[in-house]
Amino acid sequence: MTLAAAYDHAAAVMVENLLARDAAEGIGAFIEKRSPQWQDR
Repeated sequence: MTLAAAYDHAAAVMVENLLARDAAEGIGAFIEKRSPQWQDR
């Protein structure tokens, strides 16, 4: 895999992970200074 392809792949994976419900829960919990309630989603 070329460096450019690796960056493209990593960016796509990061976007996919940020759209997960647990990502939103983790970010919200951090901002609200509380423990996250993970749902494995």
